[in-house]
Amino acid sequence: MIPRPPYRIVILAFCLVFLVISSVGPWRTRSALVTYPPNSNFTKAFCYSDSKTPATYFSRILDVSLSATGGISTLPLNNAFLQYLVEAYDFKSGSHYSTGCTLFETLSQAEAARQKLIADAQRANKQVVEVSWNPGPIIGKSQGDSVAIGPKIPPPTHTFCALGNADTMYFSDVFDTAGALMNQAWNNGFKDFLNKTYGFEAEVDATCTIMNTVREAERTLKARIGGVRYNRHKAVETGWKSGPNAVTKPRPKPTPKPDDDPEPTAQRPAPPTPPADIRQFATNEGTEVLAYCQNDRMVSGAFDCYCIRRAAYNYRMAHASEPGQPEPFGNLIAKDKLDCSGCIAQFVVMWATSRAQSASLPLPTAQCVAKRFDTTLHAKPYPSHVKELFNAAIAACK
Repeated sequence: MIPRPPYRIVILAFCLVFLVISSVGPWRTRSALVTYPPNSNFTKAFCYSDSKTPATYFSRILDVSLSATGGISTLPLNNAFLQYLVEAYDFKSGSHYSTGCTLFETLSQAEAARQKLIADAQRANKQVVEVSWNPGPIIGKSQGDSVAIGPKIPPPTHTFCALGNADTMYFSDVFDTAGALMNQAWNNGFKDFLNKTYGFEAEVDATCTIMNTVREAERTLKARIGGVRYNRHKAVETGWKSGPNAVTKPRPKPTPKPDDDPEPTAQRPAPPTPPADIRQFATNEGTEVLAYCQNDRMVSGAFDCYCIRRAAYNYRMAHASEPGQPEPFGNLIAKDKLDCSGCIAQFVVMWATSRAQSASLPLPTAQCVAKRFDTTLHAKPYPSHVKELFNAAIAACK
């Protein structure tokens, strides 16, 4: 008797491959959380960019080792790939999910899906760029009922600090950091440097802007310096960096007099870890922050709302040791306590041009408005002033 082919298994396998390929579609627009069948074992993955740009980027096939019993979020891996594309190719996209990564049980499934997407991109007359990105070991981290998959060592962030008064603003250089939370050591180091080098004693903390890539950080720093100078204030580029390679050029100390009795320098205590209740408060507040930004067309046009949410969280962590109840979020906005210089939207000039044209301004005037608005927004990066700055730009360009 000839054994019957295992048709059910073949059909099931075919359907699984089809669904995976269909779900990849380089046009991911909704969520990075996907629920896979229980007990799925994944060994391969690849990442790609969306189809809304002239070029579509594809990673090589990556090795993973992951078993799925529920939802899997590829957001950390997506973001790592996006940061690589921005850094290496100055990649720009207006999509919230501009990169995507998909998991596969076998190498053959991954190769088939990848070749299909490349062929789709070529048929759409897109430039196909196959990159040599290497994120290092990829691991899954439990997040409640789901698992988030991403590089074992997350990509570094890049930061610069600013501190000054009404007349002069001092800027650090861009330096490498880890994570997206403010470190009090940056503030302490920068303030000490300014005191020793320039004799500047600040009564407030420095504002440190954290970006995902060197390219973005340097671009934002340049725009911020330009905005200060545009408003006819002095901007000092100090070259200071935090870390072992920090710039230290203190002024020469005077020769001690015989009766000098210098006291030993007191060591600053390490910044305390923010208490759990403050961290939970900051996390829960994220919904309010997003709603504020997304429900205001001017603010959401000028800023990245998710970045403002992160800035609010960082602010709460930096002020966790202050006594009393946390100040309401509305006060942070009204009193310009939330510096959003690192959150200005990537396509703010295009948005401002379009909005000016919708107000019946001719294109040359609209372009003037957009350029002036972009410059003044970088000099005054606070959400509460967006409408005021935009109206001022219109008045100046008419």
